[in-house]
Amino acid sequence: MRIRKIIQTIFFIYTIVAGIWFYVYINELKNGNYNILKPSSVEGFLPISALLGLKRFLLTGIYDPVHPAGLTILIAAIVMSIIVKKSFCSHICPVGFLSELISNAGFKLKINRWISGFLGSLKYILLLFFLYVVFYQMNLQQITFFQNSSYNKIADAKMLYFFLDISATGLMVIMALVLLTYLFKNFWCRFLCPYGALLGVLSWLSPFKIRRENENCIDCKKCREACPSDIEVYNKESIFTVNCIGCRECTKNETAVQQHCLKMISKTRYYGKYENLLSVAAPLIFLLIFIIAYFTGHWNSTVSNEEYARFLNSIRSLSHL
Repeated sequence: MRIRKIIQTIFFIYTIVAGIWFYVYINELKNGNYNILKPSSVEGFLPISALLGLKRFLLTGIYDPVHPAGLTILIAAIVMSIIVKKSFCSHICPVGFLSELISNAGFKLKINRWISGFLGSLKYILLLFFLYVVFYQMNLQQITFFQNSSYNKIADAKMLYFFLDISATGLMVIMALVLLTYLFKNFWCRFLCPYGALLGVLSWLSPFKIRRENENCIDCKKCREACPSDIEVYNKESIFTVNCIGCRECTKNETAVQQHCLKMISKTRYYGKYENLLSVAAPLIFLLIFIIAYFTGHWNSTVSNEEYARFLNSIRSLSHL
């Protein structure tokens, strides 16, 4: 098993464990046991809250005290993208891991490039909408008010309840996404994920990119078959696109290895046999930022278990409005 797959599997298993732990945590609070630790990593599934926290942090230097882990995960994803491309998507994200598993078992149908271009714009429209609301419409006072609201303090539990008691509409949407991912490579990641769009734009700053050696290329197109993002690698001299997740699957397919036609390079050097160090660098950056956040008090929420338990009693009636 390749290093990237091992890393993806480890983080996915941890996500499952954290989800079960969070479910147990909530049930223990309901039973009056407040001596239990909350798995803060579940805040990674609150991207809007993290984006609000990022704006407040940039304007005031105040780290989100309610969902600090969510903000930490967002910052880690941004830093990873700037240094080693969209490696959060290709190494850490559990949704990306599931998407690849479903796609690998599916049909991998091709989408017309014009339709693909239209669909690809959807995630940027969603991203611009969220950026507009958070960074233009909402002022600092509104953000602070929302962060301290009862709804936000228990937003992770609201997310859990959404999946535990999912509506028919919600279930249909998820099933549709699974089906589309089965038919077309990584449908959600390629066309709908707004945070993937943000990380893709930031990945332009990364010094690393895939370069195709035209004289060694035999036009087998196996690089595209290997690419989770369905990029037409064989048509490009270098892969400088927001859709590249830095997984380097194209460089590892059998033909590319034999022909030496695809290489991971930076501005100054070719990495060759040391290329796998980039896969190790991705989780190390993530873990380093986690360690810094944890030991500086920027990982665990300041919301006490007693306060959290009080909100659980009225969770059905809490609204973001």
